[in-house]
Amino acid sequence: MTKLSLSKLLLELLLVLVYNAAIALFLTAVTAFAWSINFVYAQFIGFAIYGAVRASHLIWGHDRPGWINAVLGIPLGGAVGFTLATWTEGFTLGEVLRTYPDGAIVSGATALIFGVLAVWHFRDEARLLEAQAEARAERLRRSEQEALATRTELALLQAQIEPHFLFNTLSNVVGLVDTDPAAARCMLLDLTALLRVSLARTRRTDVTLEEELELLRAYLGIMAMRMGDRLDWRVDAEPATLAAHLPPLLVQPLVENAVRHGIEPEPEGGRLAIHCRRAGEVLVIEVDNSGGVFAPKSQEGVGLANVRERLRSCYGNRAAIELEPHDGGGLTARIRLPFDDHVRAPDHR
Repeated sequence: MTKLSLSKLLLELLLVLVYNAAIALFLTAVTAFAWSINFVYAQFIGFAIYGAVRASHLIWGHDRPGWINAVLGIPLGGAVGFTLATWTEGFTLGEVLRTYPDGAIVSGATALIFGVLAVWHFRDEARLLEAQAEARAERLRRSEQEALATRTELALLQAQIEPHFLFNTLSNVVGLVDTDPAAARCMLLDLTALLRVSLARTRRTDVTLEEELELLRAYLGIMAMRMGDRLDWRVDAEPATLAAHLPPLLVQPLVENAVRHGIEPEPEGGRLAIHCRRAGEVLVIEVDNSGGVFAPKSQEGVGLANVRERLRSCYGNRAAIELEPHDGGGLTARIRLPFDDHVRAPDHR
């Protein structure tokens, strides 16, 4: 059965009352009957027709009042309303029909006009509500599809980063197997522990900055074991930033690129520093290296391109990544994103 809320019912009853009063004014202007009589008959007939049409519509469970409900409800409601109004005025039906035969005709015509207008109004109203409900449902479906697409996109981007990180780290281990087996074994042990932690975190929607930096320290420790004195690194983070949440493995591609493209190719190596600070409601993460300059944006690798795309997918235009070359060599990669020290759900856009 179709449900009718209390607020909607009260609104409809108010509309019926106004319609009835307007009909009473019209009858007073075109007939010899007094306003008080016209008002009583209009209200009884109007509410009786409304009740009959609405009751048949609700009982049959139709989405909106139809003309079948009108064909049944208008005569029934008109007769009942006319009878009740007559009794209220202190007359019997026989007396009214004999004394005021034109009154029955006027009442019948009024009932027909009111019924048709009422059914037309409520039918259009129901059609409008259906259209609005369909539009809301369509917006909800579209939103769910966009959210699913974004989640899938983020999962694919993250899946690209994981093997990328693993492949390059294992390549570093291979480079030590012949030259320093003991160091290679030590690095493999560190790598096993690192992967156990990192792979568990990449299944989460976000991590704290402190957790991200822990993983970066492990990675840089492994790289420093291979490069020796050629890699000088440090991590500097304001204590207030450590509880901030961000997507996992967001900073790692920047650190890896800084080592591979900025420091490792240089014969004398170089310095790498990670700085984290809060600027109002913005978390700023900088990866600074003293080596060579990155390739232009059009030639960015998978890691850096994925960082851009993940920032866009998670934060829209509220986050950005900047590449700032240094005079004489080196580069600072800077991430700006909203500071949030609560568990963050991705902002799908």
